[in-house]
Amino acid sequence: MPIPGVSLCACQKHPPLTGNAATLDGGGFFVGWRPSESPKEPVHSSVAKIPVSPDQAAADALCDGDFDHALTILMAQYGDELYRHCRQVLRDADLAADVHQTVFVQAYRDLSDFAGRSSFRTWLYAIARHRCLDALKMQRRRRLRFVLSAVLREEADPGLSSREQMEQRAQAQAMDRALGVLKPEVRIAVLLRYREEMSFEDMAKICGAPAATLQARVARALPKLRKAFEKEGGMR
Repeated sequence: MPIPGVSLCACQKHPPLTGNAATLDGGGFFVGWRPSESPKEPVHSSVAKIPVSPDQAAADALCDGDFDHALTILMAQYGDELYRHCRQVLRDADLAADVHQTVFVQAYRDLSDFAGRSSFRTWLYAIARHRCLDALKMQRRRRLRFVLSAVLREEADPGLSSREQMEQRAQAQAMDRALGVLKPEVRIAVLLRYREEMSFEDMAKICGAPAATLQARVARALPKLRKAFEKEGGMR
């Protein structure tokens, strides 16, 4: 179903927007975007100004094959609200900025496949949803790896207060119980990787298994270990 009020076949020319241009640099990043006012309506040669919605202007640019201009329109119209949405979901301004950037990189890449079955706004929010969920998964994985490295080394931090040292010991005990859910070979791989901080190549010499196998073994163990660790009271 096409977008109500938007034609993907009306290939009218529109002048470039000013004040919020966004271009794709050589490294694949958009430069020049900033929060701004809504894009101005294009000016036609006729006496009366014909109002054109941002979505229609973007659709016209797509018909002309001008993806840069189409993206400029979309970023000007939806960039601010998408950043706000990402920030509220992720609760981290820096991470939200990275995800916001990723959303428009993907949008630029996929513009040629946009078929008009939804509005541009809905399409962009769907991309943002997937990228936010990916970012949250990666954040949890990084957090677990950090906790593993810190807790399993069992090194006392002299800079911690008595209360913080008690919390650290509680985290170590929770991790010790959580490790019990792993099979022995998997537990050995996790401990070698995070407690002894060995490379997978060195682990392969110890375990008699290919480095790639050990890497996959550890990767599969982390979600199970995280779940057990949280159940035991860790990562609060």
